[in-house]
Amino acid sequence: MLNEMRFGRLSQGSIARFKSLSRPINDDDGLGATELFPRREDVERSNNGRMSHLQTEQKVYLATDGGTIADPNQRDKMLANFMAPKKLVLRVGAQVMLIKNMDDMLVNGSMGKILRFVDPALYGTDYDDIDGSGNAGKPKSERKQTATTKDMFMPVVEFSVPNRGRREALIVTESWKVELPSGEVQISRTQVWRLIIWLCPRT
Repeated sequence: MLNEMRFGRLSQGSIARFKSLSRPINDDDGLGATELFPRREDVERSNNGRMSHLQTEQKVYLATDGGTIADPNQRDKMLANFMAPKKLVLRVGAQVMLIKNMDDMLVNGSMGKILRFVDPALYGTDYDDIDGSGNAGKPKSERKQTATTKDMFMPVVEFSVPNRGRREALIVTESWKVELPSGEVQISRTQVWRLIIWLCPRT
């Protein structure tokens, strides 16, 4: 059935079996259902459509690529195998999913929503506030901008965890790489440690 989905040629039997699974979705945890698409292009198009409906603060994260491979075609082909995208656009309120384990509880596949963006150096302090200006609890007339560079702001995500629990976490960058036994890194990509997830590719 999944192979039929990949090629976009579903038999009537497979269609009937999928339709038999139709049922109301319980989303009392505030997280929408994940949809599967056969191609990343379809995922990105649908994710972009959902993101466009959010009128919240936005941040754009561009990955840093490295490695010893110089041929651009070979580099692009190998980088395409990484789950981490070259350009990641995020908004407050966007539903996201980890694509790499953080610890025993927050693992690959953990889902949550972005609460805010913050300078990692200020996270968890009295200056960790929604607008990132270090003005928590102050009226707007008294607020002053800090020297923090906005490019440093990283997403804070509230994850859904087992037993209907919630857990907040600061998400920073992480590297993916292809490394030879000699230690030579052929290709690498550094990007924010999760992927937008409203719709998920079947790989």
